[in-house]
Amino acid sequence: MTDQYVLAPVYQQFTGFVKKGFAALNEEHQEEVKRFIKSCKQGNGMFTDRAGTPDYYYSLFGTWLSLGVGLIATKEDSTQFTRQYDGKFKNPIDEFASLLIKASLPGDNFDKPSYFYLLKRLFLNKSHVSFFYRLFLFVLIDDAIYRKKWLYTAARWILIFTSPPAGAPCSIQAAYIVGRHETGLDTKKEQKILLDFFVAGKGFKAFMDIGEVDLLSTAVALFALKTTGADLRKIAPDCLELIQQNYDGGAFLAGNGDQVRDLEYTFYGLLALGILV
Repeated sequence: MTDQYVLAPVYQQFTGFVKKGFAALNEEHQEEVKRFIKSCKQGNGMFTDRAGTPDYYYSLFGTWLSLGVGLIATKEDSTQFTRQYDGKFKNPIDEFASLLIKASLPGDNFDKPSYFYLLKRLFLNKSHVSFFYRLFLFVLIDDAIYRKKWLYTAARWILIFTSPPAGAPCSIQAAYIVGRHETGLDTKKEQKILLDFFVAGKGFKAFMDIGEVDLLSTAVALFALKTTGADLRKIAPDCLELIQQNYDGGAFLAGNGDQVRDLEYTFYGLLALGILV
């Protein structure tokens, strides 16, 4: 089994690739990216969503981007909004994102909730937020902070006997492959399934049989394939073209016709670029 204590936390792998992607840009584009990230940050340290509203989910991407491009100076500056808003979470996604922000920044002097409390927030939830997305963030938190050996052992057995449901999106298949890899399971068959989401000359699309390619699906697919040692040489030129086409003045667009610039897709654009350079 892969030793989870040797592997870097997944969020550090994310920010490492973002750093590489940012370094691949020329100086002018680097300054544009920094200006865009700064423009999405409020005076209280919180980042805004597409509508300009302070948001934990987008603040997580803003924090990871800032780490990747070297914008965050101190933990104090970057977490003041978590102190201001803690205890006022609308849903577990906000709470999990806040905890990941704290875990991602230098130092470890923050209050860590009990593991039992997090499990309750994962399972005993009355919101309409997808369980699979809550589970994804929960696993990132465990990987970043707690690294419970029993969870990896349980996950290994679950992943041996289960697979994504028919029609599951590219992002779920990618997360499944990374999970198998992190628990020491073979991924060759799963890599082939993930590659079925690839459209020659374009990139990866969210669903195998419908829809357009997009930057999110392309980035997470590339991360899963790179992590598991797949050969990216045949698909790299098309993915790089998609990334280049969707750069827009310091940000990245979704790639599926959506023309709104935001932190989430800027993160995925730099992540994908960093994986390929």
